[in-house]
Amino acid sequence: MGGSRPKRLNEMDDLRDMGRFPVPIYVGATSNILLTICLTYLLRGRFGGPLALPAWAVGIISANVLPVVVLRSGMDEETSFPPVEEMGFFGDQHKFSSWVYAVASGNMLFWIMLSWSLFSRRRGRPTLLGMLALAFVCTFFPAWVRLFRRP
Repeated sequence: MGGSRPKRLNEMDDLRDMGRFPVPIYVGATSNILLTICLTYLLRGRFGGPLALPAWAVGIISANVLPVVVLRSGMDEETSFPPVEEMGFFGDQHKFSSWVYAVASGNMLFWIMLSWSLFSRRRGRPTLLGMLALAFVCTFFPAWVRLFRRP
């Protein structure tokens, strides 16, 4: 997956490298997407003006990227970068190559747009649960592959 050569977080240069993350990273990313979909459901039920969706999308993506910016400001040449497969959930998520944050933000934007559109057309608990199930299966997919792959 993503080549056979071990890579450190700052050496990620291929989308397939994201398939090397430890399962807890997928759990966190999936939880973040699911929470965002729930919040989008609540927000869409209360606001529908033309600026609500752009403001929500920019706000939630900024809230996800801001801690990275703050934590990166404390990095220097002494900062250690663990291998992708050994990264820690809390201590290392700000050490990715920069393009990874763009991909993660694009993924978040996709789920916000899809859920906002769906909740605009059809609103209700079955719709929310279906959206959450779809997002869970898709976002956790790389971990599913690893968990069910034959040795």
